[in-house]
Amino acid sequence: MTTPHDPEFNEHEPSEDDLPQAESVPLPDLNDALLSGEKPPADAGLSEAPRPTPRARKPSDKPVAVVTGAARRVGREIALAMAERGLAVVIHHGTSAVEAKVLMNRIKAAGGTAVAVGADLRDPRAAAATIFDAAAELGEVTTLINSAAVFQDRALPWVDTYHCNVHLSVNLLAPIFLAQQFIRQLGEGQRGHIINILDWRAQRPGADHFVYTATKAALSSVTKSLALQLAPLIQVNGIAPGAILPPEDRRNWHEQRAISSIPLRRTGSPQELVNSINFLLDANFITGEIINVSGGEEL
Repeated sequence: MTTPHDPEFNEHEPSEDDLPQAESVPLPDLNDALLSGEKPPADAGLSEAPRPTPRARKPSDKPVAVVTGAARRVGREIALAMAERGLAVVIHHGTSAVEAKVLMNRIKAAGGTAVAVGADLRDPRAAAATIFDAAAELGEVTTLINSAAVFQDRALPWVDTYHCNVHLSVNLLAPIFLAQQFIRQLGEGQRGHIINILDWRAQRPGADHFVYTATKAALSSVTKSLALQLAPLIQVNGIAPGAILPPEDRRNWHEQRAISSIPLRRTGSPQELVNSINFLLDANFITGEIINVSGGEEL
């Protein structure tokens, strides 16, 4: 996949869901209902999503972090940072199975604990169940980082249902259902963290990427609502990155933006995003906040 509209070409890479070819896999009926305004089936959201049979594995004695979109680029750096914090890491990927296995082996070689799991976030409820089944093999998840996203741009004349559905499912519904699984498995009285990777565009929308931006703005709202709903034991925060990593086919794009639209006149690095995540995980009195790691581009 080599077009600039593919999710791996996300400028700051909250995306790492690297979906299969667009029209090859149908989306869940519930998503179509949500977008069309139809009433969802009566049992939608009531029946349990199918769960795979867990493989035999001795649970880790470490707390566990789930990182979606963790196989490549910024997602990989987040997963490595969680391992460095001493957490066991669940490396979620879309189709980057080879990269996820390499990362898993790297963490294990350094003395850490990790497992890789593939799940298609276009079916968000089933994917969330699959990811947390894999996590249960390691132990209790205390940190959930929703990094995977789809970042595509289409002008209004070319927007179709699939374009809307895939952004809605991956960018908004998947973090919701992952949060649902997160609280279900968290022990009584156990503290936890949910961090949603957002985008500065959610605060200052432009003409481009408007469906993507709408889903990130909705996730920003969900972040604040969940912070209220899940307090006091679970802290829910967001990070809104800017020019962290350039698209792989447009290496100079960020430098051009730094000159024209970033107040700090420079681009960021994955380490700066990781530093913000570590700050939130170390903070005991912050919830419902969104930290911009953008050089001021949203101003």
